[in-house]
Amino acid sequence: MIDLTFLSIERIIVHHIPPRADDKTFVAPTCATNLVNLAKPGLDMFAKRISQALGHHSHGIQAQFHNTGAQSFFANSVDLMEGDNAQFIASSTLVAHDLTRAQQSKNLSASKLIVISGHTSKSQLPFSAVVKSELQDGLTETSSKGKTIVDYLTDIFFAESQKLYKIGFVQKTSKLGTKTAPEHFAVHLFDHLMTGTETRSAAFYFHSEFLGADVAASDRHRTREFFDKTNEFLQSQPILTSTKIALGEALRAELRSNKQTISVKGFSDDHLEPAMQSKYIAFMAKANISTHAITKDTEYIKSRLKRRQKIVFTSGVMISTPADKISLVSIEAPTDGSTIVKISGTVESQE
Repeated sequence: MIDLTFLSIERIIVHHIPPRADDKTFVAPTCATNLVNLAKPGLDMFAKRISQALGHHSHGIQAQFHNTGAQSFFANSVDLMEGDNAQFIASSTLVAHDLTRAQQSKNLSASKLIVISGHTSKSQLPFSAVVKSELQDGLTETSSKGKTIVDYLTDIFFAESQKLYKIGFVQKTSKLGTKTAPEHFAVHLFDHLMTGTETRSAAFYFHSEFLGADVAASDRHRTREFFDKTNEFLQSQPILTSTKIALGEALRAELRSNKQTISVKGFSDDHLEPAMQSKYIAFMAKANISTHAITKDTEYIKSRLKRRQKIVFTSGVMISTPADKISLVSIEAPTDGSTIVKISGTVESQE
């Protein structure tokens, strides 16, 4: 787990990543040869953007490196955080070329690659990060002699409102971390596509081909844990049975939806009353459920996500059962407008 407290950014360099040529041939990036000298407000902006994208209650995704070889992004990320300025610039150039090669589609537009390094956490452990930011245009307003002047701006990048960027963030978690000991590093990523309804493959080139990281290795387990612990919390609350059923259905609907991620804070904000939210967040934290967004993979629980079965009678009476418990209800053939229903179980509550 990454720790973004006391995040300080110490080095920044920006490279230009061009699109593929019309015939999809490789076009080399335009690489800077000097570090960016950014004033403190700019550095604070960078730190804020990264914390918002990757910090607790964010859509940041924990990943695992599957490529830690000598020419991998992982190896370059270690040089970025531990090398001198010359090494930082050289490694950032390698990273820029790697990203450009990974972008096979000519439909990807030009972008900026922002490479940074610094320290974070109370222990001030080193980190390095790469940000691929798409270019935008926009307007800016200034005043001069009582007149408002509006200017058109092009090539704006890393803007907060649009979040058209991807981040790969690598932090050393122990002083034992070296290129031959990748287990002492943590990697997280943010991708605006993966938090919406688009497929994961939309940005596969970035996290798998470029970063050499896998976001699916333990997603099935994490999704099942999220589902089980949220259900456990709901059942433990002193609320009406009908409310428990409704919240359970809301949970299943969230996991069936086209959203690529689910999070403790997101479910809490969208479905729980304010009085329950802090209890839920504390319960999930105690259960070691990630406070970051979880990439959904419902393979382990897909049979448990089916909608509840409903039996509706002409009189308006309705019986509702869990999707896999319809066999507990047996119905005899109707006689004189009446139906005999036999249910396995006894009455637990009446509302």
